[in-house]
Amino acid sequence: MKKISLLLMALWVFQSYAQVSINLDQTFGNSGHFSYQIPPNQIITQSKMILLSGNSLLQIIQTTETDYILKVKPNGTLDENFGTNGLLDLGVNNYVNALMQGKKLIVYFGPKSSGLNSYEDSKIVRYTENGIIDTSFGNNGVLEEITESINPQALSVLVLADQSLVVTNSTEVNPKKYTKNGVLDVSHGNNGQINYNYHYPIGQFQNGKIATCNINSLASSIFSFYHLNFPGANSVLDLNAKVCHQYNGVPLQNKSNISTKITKDGMVYSLFEYKNYSLPDFSRLIVLKSEDLDSNFNMQGFVTSDDNEQFLDAGYANNVFFILNQKSTQIAMNAYSSAGSPLIINNNRDYKLTGGKQIEVAGDFIYISSISAGSAQNLSQINIEKFIMLNEKLAVSNDLYEKPSVENPVKDILNFANTINAESFQIYSVEGKIVLTSKSFVGNNMSQLPKGNYLLTIRMKNGENLSKKIIKK
Repeated sequence: MKKISLLLMALWVFQSYAQVSINLDQTFGNSGHFSYQIPPNQIITQSKMILLSGNSLLQIIQTTETDYILKVKPNGTLDENFGTNGLLDLGVNNYVNALMQGKKLIVYFGPKSSGLNSYEDSKIVRYTENGIIDTSFGNNGVLEEITESINPQALSVLVLADQSLVVTNSTEVNPKKYTKNGVLDVSHGNNGQINYNYHYPIGQFQNGKIATCNINSLASSIFSFYHLNFPGANSVLDLNAKVCHQYNGVPLQNKSNISTKITKDGMVYSLFEYKNYSLPDFSRLIVLKSEDLDSNFNMQGFVTSDDNEQFLDAGYANNVFFILNQKSTQIAMNAYSSAGSPLIINNNRDYKLTGGKQIEVAGDFIYISSISAGSAQNLSQINIEKFIMLNEKLAVSNDLYEKPSVENPVKDILNFANTINAESFQIYSVEGKIVLTSKSFVGNNMSQLPKGNYLLTIRMKNGENLSKKIIKK
């Protein structure tokens, strides 16, 4: 009887979770999937995905031989105008990272060891949006920033709202400020140095404050928030003394900061992993708001994974956190509301994936990248999956000028209005299969389709995708 009660309780809790509906974007790559094989004699050691405005994306690829940047268009094909047929060969195999400066691409290289005590080739290079070195930046496109540290993240760059740069490295206590074209801004601070030493930058908020994490702190748990022009507004937050780094009141020591990101409105969210305790390994998603733990998130500022489950990466949009997690060899995706409540994805608490290393969420789209074995059976293939989150952007009757509207529920004929700016539409089954596609918005017959729920996506002429759940009666 007790087992039955527990089962009923579990089912009740599961059914009480709010639902998030997603579908593979069938217009992206090969039915929602993109794959790229680097030269099979090379092995990918690191990769990072960067989303661009307009839903293009960059994939930074670090291999045992060299580094690359891949540019993928919104439809999941290579951007042949970038580099050589979509691939920019950087020609070195340093630690590499990148970020956008408007339409320009800032690439910064961490140190490469040339001996036991010498680390060199740290530098910052700016490229045009087509992958050509921009000689108007620094010294013919290059800004030299030599560092002595073995820490591959010792060189870091942050692009501010005015396109100027904050650059940090391990040889100096304080970061430096550069103009947007890579010239030291001697008018700021102490000849360009910023008098603030918690300096590994995460990002800048809309209020102008910069969020940083001290790379020298215990497992990167000391965060700071400062304003370049208002030093009195600076603050420091040490998570080591907070409940988020405790278990039943006991401080947790063996922890690692796996991923940290910000939103423009002042949120910071981090994934931490805890290992080597008498209890099973576990992870936590920790959310900061207003420069402290967000007490509105799960009533304590964090959520904890199941035992022996590792949180790999997280993304946030539309008031939903999406987390990549791994338990044993299975990769899955979880979701939480902005209040920390568990959500289910397509009727599953753990939405299983074929792979996953990084997740990025923007608007209604979820991108998941992974590395897999290629033709030579080593890790030489990049994979990207793109999902559409169900949204309700289709217009209602009093807003017909801007967005299309659709009659819902549908009986036999799918009726649209205000489709002058629409290009085409697709209808997907709950399994993600296309059951109807057309460029015509008149007289589309759905009588042959079974009754039930479907996903309608409309492709606008400006490239935007709108989606809505519809019901076939």
